[in-house]
Amino acid sequence: MSQDAFDSLYRARYGALVAKAYLVVGGRRDVAEDVAQQAFEQCWRRMNDPAGPPVEHWDRWLAKVTVRIALKQPRKAEVVFDPGQHDRAANLLDLAVEVQLKEVYRRVCEEMARLRQRPRRAMALSSIAGLSTAEVAQEMGLTQSTVRVYLAEARRALEPLRVELRQLGIVTEGEGKHRG
Repeated sequence: MSQDAFDSLYRARYGALVAKAYLVVGGRRDVAEDVAQQAFEQCWRRMNDPAGPPVEHWDRWLAKVTVRIALKQPRKAEVVFDPGQHDRAANLLDLAVEVQLKEVYRRVCEEMARLRQRPRRAMALSSIAGLSTAEVAQEMGLTQSTVRVYLAEARRALEPLRVELRQLGIVTEGEGKHRG
């Protein structure tokens, strides 16, 4: 892949990957940015590896790598949400919408940070990285039924926020729903 193609992918996906990492790491902006950078470093190496298998969907590949890296970050006991560091969506037109987005982000980060480690990891891999239950089970070294139990636990905690996550653009219509 060319430098221009990589630059285009970076410009198009960087903000969304930071947002995904931000949720997984519990609202730590600096860590989320580092995670996104590491994901793009891996992307660049992968794009320039002639021996590697081809990647059909770079968006999905980047989301999965970003979540994997984010899940490896040390967990912080207390979530510190700094609304001054929150990315502004490109199309925000009024202050009321911005305040609503910041509040949803804060609540999602708090809920993700409160989840036990395995439900948090399963939810991040499934809903944020977009992996199927079978892929999550393989990634975590668990059975699919165990992963479903962890996902159910996480969904119970996060379900009230899913509609608002779609409004943020962090979760698309298909993400965050139960999959086999």
